[in-house]
Amino acid sequence: MLPIHIDLGFNEIHFYEGIYFLISIAIGIFISYKRVQKYKGEVDFFDGLITWSILGALIGARLSHYLFWNLDLFLDNPAVLFNLSGGGNSITGGLVGGMLGGMFFTRKKGLNYFEYFSLLSPGILFAQAVGRVGCFLNGDAYGVATDSPLGVHFPRYGTSLPSFETDFSVSSSAWQWSYEHGLVGLDSTVSAALHPTQLYEMFGDLILFGIIIWVFQKIWPDDKKSPLIFFIHTGGYSLLRFGLEFIRGDREFIAFSNMTNLQVVLLSYGIFTILYTIHYYKKRMRE
Repeated sequence: MLPIHIDLGFNEIHFYEGIYFLISIAIGIFISYKRVQKYKGEVDFFDGLITWSILGALIGARLSHYLFWNLDLFLDNPAVLFNLSGGGNSITGGLVGGMLGGMFFTRKKGLNYFEYFSLLSPGILFAQAVGRVGCFLNGDAYGVATDSPLGVHFPRYGTSLPSFETDFSVSSSAWQWSYEHGLVGLDSTVSAALHPTQLYEMFGDLILFGIIIWVFQKIWPDDKKSPLIFFIHTGGYSLLRFGLEFIRGDREFIAFSNMTNLQVVLLSYGIFTILYTIHYYKKRMRE
């Protein structure tokens, strides 16, 4: 694990997940571009599509982080949204924002959004998986304490770049959570054994990746504009994330029946995608 602090000279950004975020975006773009080339999409529109998708993802990831995890801070000072040295990014919000950005661009250019989402979906899912590896290395999105062999001890301190020196001034959120719950003492340099929910989600993303590839090969030759892949991707991820939230150590704001606000939204959307997909294909069968 490698939690990173970025020393800018005039400011230091602690536990900076942005490096891993950028790596995942670069990988996702590469895979998506190759797929658009291979399946003869409009390559000339690719730059615009990716630009709008990334812009939407960055805004959605940042905004969602504050809406679901630091709402009070955001309401007190909305400008914190633009503070690069504070807060984090939500993968769920990034996906929603990215989709909205992509929808805006394809509608503007008269393209079919579902067709392009089907092409980009595997790249997005693989990027999601890489992003969760980054969360694991950084110690973000950790799970609750566990006695199982899967438990991971996350480091208390991070490494400052470019000096590569350990910074003992700030403790990681995983260690802080462990300390606040009486699981470690002040002399500990690692957290308690916690569920590596980041890796659980990574494996879930890769399973969805395989399913999408299989479904794509089945439907692409005859139905390029089908929304099926869109709903498998977004609905599948929603249900995956819904389940994992129950063992997340940083879950807050219990809203209903031991579910957070985010879980209520994820479950509702996951059920909607299942019902809508069934309705869509029943309608297609009648035509």
